[in-house]
Amino acid sequence: MNYKNIKTSINKQLLEIYINRPDKMNAINPETSMELKHIFEQFKSNDNLKVAILSGSGEKAFSAGNDLKHIRSDSDPKVPFGGITSDYICYKPIIAAINGFALGGGLEIALSCDILIASDKSTFGFPEPKVGLFAGAGGAAKLAKIIPQKLALSLLLTGKLINSTEAKNIGLISEIIPAKDILNRAREIANEILKCSPLAISATKQIIYNEYPTDYNPDDIEKKYSEVIKLRDSNHFNIGKKAFANKEDPAWD
Repeated sequence: MNYKNIKTSINKQLLEIYINRPDKMNAINPETSMELKHIFEQFKSNDNLKVAILSGSGEKAFSAGNDLKHIRSDSDPKVPFGGITSDYICYKPIIAAINGFALGGGLEIALSCDILIASDKSTFGFPEPKVGLFAGAGGAAKLAKIIPQKLALSLLLTGKLINSTEAKNIGLISEIIPAKDILNRAREIANEILKCSPLAISATKQIIYNEYPTDYNPDDIEKKYSEVIKLRDSNHFNIGKKAFANKEDPAWD
């Protein structure tokens, strides 16, 4: 498959993947999700690949999340947002090297990885409510299982942004690295993992994610919760999207 929106490289047993839309802050459209799904399925099935690093091209963003300028079409590929936020089980380690903004869906993609490290210039948050959305690609379902519930609610209900120091203090990321060294540190961690038994690594990951599950089915979310149904049936996203484009405060009905 020829990729338009991501870049990849392989160094022996290590796969590196870069969301490659730097002019759009590495925002995710359906085509990008499809490409990420494809490469991560290749990673899962290739016995020679043992560890993956996911990052964003450029210095400004890991990913700013959902591409709000994308016009939805029936021809859009039907895959999980970001390729791995749901319906993806892989017991090989994935490291998120976060450089710059990891917002909304971008942060949800990072939460689907196993080890999160970030540059000292990174910013995190779930601004979806400001445009009439909720963190439906795993943020609302996963975050409170990863950090304390009240801290998760504070982030999810306000849409506020936090820096790397705050993210580390609440347990969202494990390390803060100077921006120029973020990828080298990710590779160091990958090489530390590669010195271990791959069977021991996969067994460990399987135990963790089955004893402390963070997976969810987005279709169940859409059907199960009355407030989600109300939101989906409303025009709040259109109101929020228009206000965002015009740099105005939305007037919710």
